Amino acid sequence: MDERLTALRWDQEYRSGRYAGERPLAFVADILAALDAAPSVRAGVGLYIGCGNGRNYLPLVDAGLHIYGLDLSLEALRQLAARRSALPLICGDFRGFAAAGGLSYVVAIQVFQHGTAADVATYFSNVRTALRPGGLFFLRVNSTSTQIFHRHTVIERARHGGLTIRYDAGPKQGLAIHFYARDELAELTAAGFEPVMPTRERIIERVPPRTGSWAQWEAAWRRRWSWCTGCPTRTTSGTA
Repeated sequence: MDERLTALRWDQEYRSGRYAGERPLAFVADILAALDAAPSVRAGVGLYIGCGNGRNYLPLVDAGLHIYGLDLSLEALRQLAARRSALPLICGDFRGFAAAGGLSYVVAIQVFQHGTAADVATYFSNVRTALRPGGLFFLRVNSTSTQIFHRHTVIERARHGGLTIRYDAGPKQGLAIHFYARDELAELTAAGFEPVMPTRERIIERVPPRTGSWAQWEAAWRRRWSWCTGCPTRTTSGTA
């Protein structure tokens, strides 16, 4: 992923009013319900990756969560800080983030699709490192069912059917964007996670004059408990 170009593109989008006045996704209510069912996890510290200008982040803050916001776009964070003061915000790239198992939950909504397959692998590896055992990971990402609207070039194909494109036109021009297959998500989370919310696909029809639809996977996992290096993995079905 080209960090500087990605930040530039999103700075431009937020200056143009991206997400201004839009309601939070329904997935936010699912995240809060899952955290309410795991009170010790809810009471801990969380991280929202790609918090943007707060469309989905602020409802989590307003629900009483102690959750940091991380984003590459300085413009998005400026807008967010103007809406609400004293928020714990970080401008940076999650690929270089290190929390050493100190987080209770991680939220990543429509952000782990930025970059190539190598970037994707880094995202999931960093989440495993950042989450404490029993911590929760909430994810929403592009699905390969998306009917891609803007002109693009396919630059990678994953063995489970996922693919990476480079946009040749539109607001993400020049950016590499990954689209996931269901089996690809299962493989990426097999080491270290167990599902707590079934992986489901949301199909969204585009607003005319744009045509077709785009699709997103939504899912949640719990970080497994590992007793020691090389030992059998213990899983838990209860709350952390």
